[in-house]
Amino acid sequence: TTHKGNVNKFIFLGFNSNAVYNLLLFTLVLIIYIVTIFGNLLIIMLVNYSKTLHSPMYFFLSQLSISDIMLSTDISPNMLHIVLQEWTSISFSEFCGSNVIDYLFCDLYPLVELSCSDTFKVQIEATLLSFPVLILPFLVIVVSYTYIVLTILKMSSFSGRLKSFSTCSSHLTVVFIFYGTLIAAYLIPKKGQSQMINKIISLLYTVFTPFVNPFIYSLRNKEIKDNIKMLYINKRRFNQNLW
Repeated sequence: TTHKGNVNKFIFLGFNSNAVYNLLLFTLVLIIYIVTIFGNLLIIMLVNYSKTLHSPMYFFLSQLSISDIMLSTDISPNMLHIVLQEWTSISFSEFCGSNVIDYLFCDLYPLVELSCSDTFKVQIEATLLSFPVLILPFLVIVVSYTYIVLTILKMSSFSGRLKSFSTCSSHLTVVFIFYGTLIAAYLIPKKGQSQMINKIISLLYTVFTPFVNPFIYSLRNKEIKDNIKMLYINKRRFNQNLW
């Protein structure tokens, strides 16, 4: 839809597949989104109400859960709508020409490609901003885990080292998935890349990572699991007292 050559509505194609495939994808993303919300809400609730979890580590884990809920809620509902409808539109003005976005949500680079003006400066700014926002935090995390690994190697107990390495490896897996996909999405040149691969990459950092974070960082933690058990026991006792 245009007015005097200016685009005021964008059409998203999603995966542009058959109805059965889109329905399966919709169901999968919906389940992941629901589990993401409830898993992160459970962690926030436990950290707030359990005195044994009132420590800096669990405070930061609850902030991570809040961030995951915000990220997932910002992206997933619109993505679900686009997938279910096979294509959908949003209103937007300061653009012209094509108004079809072959993507799952309103991300920067698919939007910039539709601009009628020279976007070179915008792309340079986005790339430069990616370094303090993506590369530096990623390097800090890698250095931190390097020190953690060196500390683990000094442990005398083999079982302790094994347990610590298991925890660190799962943490690092999520870190590499999240930052790896972000770097692939915002730093690697898009020319010649498959659009399907770009869509899958976007799913990994917007949907998959917030989904697995509660399981990796918190729900595998012994203190968290103990508090979940205690919450369940107290709930049963409360129900029994009511009857």
